[in-house]
Amino acid sequence: MQMDGWQDYLHFDLLGEHVFFPSLRLDSARHLVEACVLTIAICVAERSLTYAIHTSWSPLNWTKRTRARKALWKAALYWVVTLLRLLYMLVAMTFSVWLLLITVTTLAAGQFIIEYLETPDYSSMTECVTNAASTSSLPRAHSSSSVNVATDPAMGRPRSKSKPDAIWIHPTESNLARADARAMQLGLSGDTELVKAPELPAEGEHAWEVGKGRDLAREIMGKPN
Repeated sequence: MQMDGWQDYLHFDLLGEHVFFPSLRLDSARHLVEACVLTIAICVAERSLTYAIHTSWSPLNWTKRTRARKALWKAALYWVVTLLRLLYMLVAMTFSVWLLLITVTTLAAGQFIIEYLETPDYSSMTECVTNAASTSSLPRAHSSSSVNVATDPAMGRPRSKSKPDAIWIHPTESNLARADARAMQLGLSGDTELVKAPELPAEGEHAWEVGKGRDLAREIMGKPN
């Protein structure tokens, strides 16, 4: 269907369609540029107010004092946003491909800015956490009185700790202790801070026996029975 200055299908031609005002007709390149600028302004305003509603933005302090005033302010912003959405819908109803491309491009750019502002910067957060962890570990690493670094006899280098000193884990529930015990059984390492190898009495020393502890203690102390 074709009417005076309007077509009901997408087209690139300037057929003299009206855009909001009688004086603004798509009949020349200059009027097309003016219509594009007006469309961009409508789309930018709609995206900005949508972000303002989402973030509960308000330049007036009286709107934040009561729930009713806050709801009234948000309803007013929503009224304006809805009006702007209807306006760029009317722009799209001109079926002009130029105005349609300008509309969707501006809305997409505005949505990109909104997503960029709302998305947290995980890289900076990770860097801050890493710097804080390295800063807090420097005094501990250089302080001989606060931390005793265990050294692996087999490898000749300090062992890394798998947990803070303030947390106590029973050896039977520690995977590190189990690994140390298995390595000791295989003869791959010596004593560690979690696992100690059983020590046999040296030659000439007395071994403790069940029920004879008192007698052996008197014998060691040199006291008569």
